[in-house]
This record gives sequence, structure tokens and C-alpha cells, in this order.
Amino acid sequence: MKSFQDWLADNVNESVGNLWWHGSTDTGFFGSRGIHIGTKLSATQALQARIGVPAVGEWDGQTEYGKTLLAGRVSLARLEKEKGYYLTTGYNAGREVPDEDYYPGDRKEKAVYSDGVVVGLRTKPNVFAVAITGPMTNTPHTPHTDSRANSLIIRQLKAGNAKSGYYYRNEGEDVGSISAVVPSGDWLKIV
Repeated sequence: MKSFQDWLADNVNESVGNLWWHGSTDTGFFGSRGIHIGTKLSATQALQARIGVPAVGEWDGQTEYGKTLLAGRVSLARLEKEKGYYLTTGYNAGREVPDEDYYPGDRKEKAVYSDGVVVGLRTKPNVFAVAITGPMTNTPHTPHTDSRANSLIIRQLKAGNAKSGYYYRNEGEDVGSISAVVPSGDWLKIV
């Protein structure tokens, strides 16, 4: 029997109404530059760029990061063809990516969060559904550019007066889709 999360993934292709997706290493909301949410694809691509792509399967919150075989260059090339989108970005790019699949602890370069803290090997990465509960400045029908939304939220956070989030059109992950950035996890509820 499918879980509700799997049913949502199969039946909802884009962020509809107040259903969004977030990728995290532990089903939490952390980020010094706001919390980003969007389509399941955008959340998946962002998480994969941050910590790597599983050689088999998806990040589902069931397996520890350090015990997950990550895709090396050969598998990344194969997976790019299968999935139809670019994977060799972020942690999956650069000279240190091995040709063959590998475990995160085997690699000299470690995956890090936006604040530079190394991702723990015992975390259980997941992409999960959320709903926005806090105030937003604009609507999904009037999105900012990706860079504008990010500058606005970063400025608010630095000034200590972040009181709303922003919708934006993605320029990186799931290009063209609508995403949102909110000041903290207080703006979100796990579905």
C-alpha cells in the first residue's frame, strides 16, 4: 500500500493550491537564507545538488545518508538520460566526484549546508509535502524572479524583520516552475 507522500508524488506534478515540497536531510526546516519550497522536482533537485544523488532510488527519509551509495560520474550520466534533467551540479560536480558509485564518508569533499556546516552521515534525507501557514507578500500568480525573492528574504533576515515570504519563478531547479521562500519553518506545516 502506498504512503500518502507517495500518492501525492504520483498524483500532483506541480505545486497546486497550498501543496508544496521541501527537501531536507532530516525532515526539518533549516536555512540561514530562508526555507525554499516548490514542486517535488525542484525540492528533489535542490536536495540532490546539496548532498548528492542516490545511486539507486530517491531520498525518502528511510536510509541514513552515510549508508547510502551515491551516484558517481558513470551513474550520474546514466541517471541524467533516464530522468531527463541535469544532475551534475553542486555536490555532484567537480574533479572530486569518483567515476564509480561511492559512500559519502569515502569522499574527501563533504556535503555542507548553506552556512558551511558539514551534513551529518546519520541524517535521513527526505523530500516531503508542506503547506504554507505564514503570510506571503505576493501570490503564485505574481511571482518575483528567483534572484529578487532571494535578495528580499536575505535582506529581511539580516535586518531581523522577516515577516513574510515570497513566491518566485525558478531559474535553477525545475526551471520555470513556481517556488517560494519563507523566513523560517514557522511559516510551514508538514502535510
